Amino acid sequence: MSIACLSIPHFALRIALVDRPQLDGNPLILGNPESTRATVIDATPEAREKGVQIGMTLREATAMCPAAIVLGSDPVRELVVAQDITACLDKVSPLVEPDGDCWYIDLTGLDRYYGGQQEIVRLLLASAPSVLRARIGIGPGKFVARVAAGSTPAGGCRTVTPRETGNLLASAAIGWLPLPPDTIRQLDRLGITTLGAFTRIPARKIAARFGPDARRAWELANGEDDRQVVPPPRVPVVVEDLAMPVPAVSRDMLMIGLRQMVSRAFNRPELRNRHVRQVTLRALLEGDRRSWERTLTLKEPCGQDRVISALRLRLQDLEMPGPVEFLTIELSGIVGETARQAPLAQLGPRDLAPLTAAVRQLKHRYGESPLAHIVEVEPWSRIPERRHALISYDP
Repeated sequence: MSIACLSIPHFALRIALVDRPQLDGNPLILGNPESTRATVIDATPEAREKGVQIGMTLREATAMCPAAIVLGSDPVRELVVAQDITACLDKVSPLVEPDGDCWYIDLTGLDRYYGGQQEIVRLLLASAPSVLRARIGIGPGKFVARVAAGSTPAGGCRTVTPRETGNLLASAAIGWLPLPPDTIRQLDRLGITTLGAFTRIPARKIAARFGPDARRAWELANGEDDRQVVPPPRVPVVVEDLAMPVPAVSRDMLMIGLRQMVSRAFNRPELRNRHVRQVTLRALLEGDRRSWERTLTLKEPCGQDRVISALRLRLQDLEMPGPVEFLTIELSGIVGETARQAPLAQLGPRDLAPLTAAVRQLKHRYGESPLAHIVEVEPWSRIPERRHALISYDP
């Protein structure tokens, strides 16, 4: 089995450069300036050489590196670019698995189709814009391929054979392990800075100290990785877009646009007589390529009217970081239309007559009243079944 890993380090930060490639090569910082505590989310190697670290405040980072350029994240652009890369890779291989800032591609049998590994590598690198600085690692397993990609310069490819796997992993940094940051810091404080030092500790002691996930990481560090490339399930979604006539700054204007998009979506054949479980909102904001995204998971499948009501309720306290120029709604979790029992209204004296006639007809048909009502019996009981009882309803 041969697996390739297309890796894009600092993916969110590189996405911010898609429209500004002239900034590439400068010390760049990805931050959240709109937050109450603006911190460094990511930084390029040029900024880290000046002492900038993830987690420090933007004020500290800019004081340490005055030449640094602070960029804001663009989640909508990140999603679009990731989907475009996945679509391009799907044309090269039928087995593609996205995983954060990298993609795993199963290369089994592709050599005969493309005429060699060199052409495959060219097609894989061409799937990502050059400003993203993609690189490729090829190995006998997913973990080895990822580590190989991390030791390759931008635009390059490193192939690791099974015989070379041990040397590659032994010298790799401990941070490559799929473990929580706190565990990585503990290992680093213990002087375990490489995978080779990590594997010299018996597996049972690793599992006893750090848990079963660390035991699995120990196997990966030893090159024991039989995981297959599993493409994500193809989930049907319905997407509607709307360009606002003027940048929207009020919730009322946003609700008008959302109501129009939801109505259009439920008129499409894919949602006819269907309900949805999840709604994702994305907005492009006025200014330098800023965006905003929210995902709403509904308690139960909802149709058109209830989706609009849920959006109105969830967006009551919404504070947009800027005027909205373009709005996108994505409806997913599509299921068949479900019945919902509406609550019975409080019955008045005039409403009891038809109910009484219906109960009498049912009683005449079945010999007893099939309706019952709940009465309180022992509300103080510790046993739930004794607190209430069903009594035959016979008006």
